[in-house]
Amino acid sequence: MDKAWHELTAMELGAGIAAGAIDPADLAEFFLERIAIEDPEHRVFIRMAADRTRAEAQAARQRQKDGLRRGPLDGVPVSWKDLVDVAGVETTMATTALKGRVPERDAVLLTRATHAGTVFLGKTNMTEFAFSGLGINTTHGTPANACDPATPRIPGGSSSGAGVAVARGLGPIGIGSDTGGSVRIPASVNGVVGLKTTIGALTTEGVMPLSPLLDTVGPLTADIADAAAMWSVLSGRPLADLTTCNLKGKLFIAVNDPLWNGVDPGVDRACREAVAKLEAAGARVEWHDVPELAEAMEAMITMGGLVTTDAWSCWSDLIEANPDVIYPPMLPRFHSGMKQAGHDLLRLMRRLDDLSASLHRKLAGCDAMIAPTVPSSPPAIADLIDDLGAYNKANGMALRNTTPGNLTKVCALSIPCGKDDNAMPAGLMLMQRPNQEEALLRVGKAVETALG
Repeated sequence: MDKAWHELTAMELGAGIAAGAIDPADLAEFFLERIAIEDPEHRVFIRMAADRTRAEAQAARQRQKDGLRRGPLDGVPVSWKDLVDVAGVETTMATTALKGRVPERDAVLLTRATHAGTVFLGKTNMTEFAFSGLGINTTHGTPANACDPATPRIPGGSSSGAGVAVARGLGPIGIGSDTGGSVRIPASVNGVVGLKTTIGALTTEGVMPLSPLLDTVGPLTADIADAAAMWSVLSGRPLADLTTCNLKGKLFIAVNDPLWNGVDPGVDRACREAVAKLEAAGARVEWHDVPELAEAMEAMITMGGLVTTDAWSCWSDLIEANPDVIYPPMLPRFHSGMKQAGHDLLRLMRRLDDLSASLHRKLAGCDAMIAPTVPSSPPAIADLIDDLGAYNKANGMALRNTTPGNLTKVCALSIPCGKDDNAMPAGLMLMQRPNQEEALLRVGKAVETALG
C-alpha cells in the first residue's frame, strides 16, 4: 500500500487485514505509538487501556490466520467517547465531578463492537457532561481543531476528541454521541463524516446520559463507507449496499428558513457550491422554508428547555453536591432545568411530537433535506475561554442548525463539502425520517462521490 496506515480508511485497513497485508497486532501498536507521540498532553485521548488493545488485536490476528474473521472491521481500532462504559476503565464524562467512577462491564454497544472484532483503542475527550457544542474542556484541556495548525480553534462538541482523533489520523473510527448535534458538529468543523442515528435505534445501555429523551450514539469516520460499516456493527443490521449509488433523479430540499438564514458567507459559499455539484450530478434541489424546524426550536425556548430539564433530572444531586468542580458556563444551563413544571414538559413533548409527524410526512417525498451543518466558522478557543458572553453566543451558533433535527427525531449525516473563508472545513448536513439510516447512507455516498 502506498499510503501510511493512518491515511487509510477503516474499510481499507480491514481489507488489508483480510488480505494478510496488515497484521492487526502491528496496527494496534502503530496507533498506540502514534497517539503517544501526537497527543502527549492527553487532550484527545484522555485514557488508554493498552493491555486490552493488545489482547484484542492479538485475537484478531489469530482469527485472520484461522480464516475466522467476523466482518470487514475485524482487527480495526475504534475509539470511544468518555461516556461509554468500559469495564475496568475510569469513565467520567470528562468531568472531575465523576472522578473515580469505574464501571464493572462494557456498554452494550461496545460489547457488540468487540464481538464484531473491532479493537478498543481508548477513551476520547469530550465537553463535560456532553453539555456544549464547542468542545471546550478545562479539566483535561481542549483538543484543538485538527484543521488549523496556527490558531487553536474549537474542535466542536461534545464529541470533541472523537472528531479530532479521526481528522488527525489517531484512529480510523471514533464513537460519539449526539443529543443536540454532538456528532455532527465536530465532524463538520474537523472535516470528517458524522452519522446522527435515530433516537432509540441504538441502545444507550451503559452510555452515561445527558438527556435520555434525546441521546443518540453514532460514529465519526473518514468517509461514508466507514460510517455504514460501523452503523452495521452497532445496529446489527445488514451492511448498506453502497455500490450503485448515484444522484440521478434524487430530490433534495434545501432548508431556506431557518437553517440557511444567517450563515457565515464562507460557509454559505462552500455549501452552495456543494449544492451546484449535486445538481450537476443529476439531482434536483428545491429551496423551501421548513417551518417545523423553526417551530420546534421556538417551542423549546418558550415552553421550557427539554434538554436542560432532562439533564437536571439526571445530574441535579451530583451538581448540587459539587458545584465548584463544574465548568462555570455550564452551571446556569443545568440550573435552568429546575424551572420547568411537569405539565409544561409534557405539553412541550406533545408539541414536538406533532411537529415531528408533520416533518416526517414532508420528508417522505424527498431523498433528504440539506443545509449547512454548522452555520459559522469555528472560533479561536482563546476568544471564548474567559468570556461567558462570547462562549454562549458561539455555543448557540454551533448548535443552531443541528438541534432542530434532534427535537424532530430525524436521522442525519454531516459530510465535508469544502472550506470556508478561514480555510476551515464546512459540512453539508443531510436529514431524513427516523430509522432510514441505510437509505440516508446510500444517498450520502452518492453526495460524497459528487463532491469529490
